[in-house]
Amino acid sequence: MEDHVVSEPEEIGHFLYDIRDELTNYTCYYQFDPYGEIQLEADQVPVIKTFSQSIVKWLEEHGTEENRVIQQYGLCFPKIRRFADELGQVCDVVMEHGYRLVGFGD
Repeated sequence: MEDHVVSEPEEIGHFLYDIRDELTNYTCYYQFDPYGEIQLEADQVPVIKTFSQSIVKWLEEHGTEENRVIQQYGLCFPKIRRFADELGQVCDVVMEHGYRLVGFGD
């Protein structure tokens, strides 16, 4: 399962928090503690998949804001998109096999 890992880019937590009202299922994703460990049951994984898709949708709808996001968070849209895509891919594998989703903090 080592190939199925997603790491949050630096500052993405602050970015996601600031746009949380525009994302789907942010409260479920927020359960992932950057300093601890969490395990989501298999039935919650589709919720995280939907969350990852809402990030991609936000990026597509806010293309003109990339410079502001870079200045404020140091994150370019391709980096955010890569994170969202990787998170969605991990969710796909987890759902396919009926696994739980585990998060490890620092």
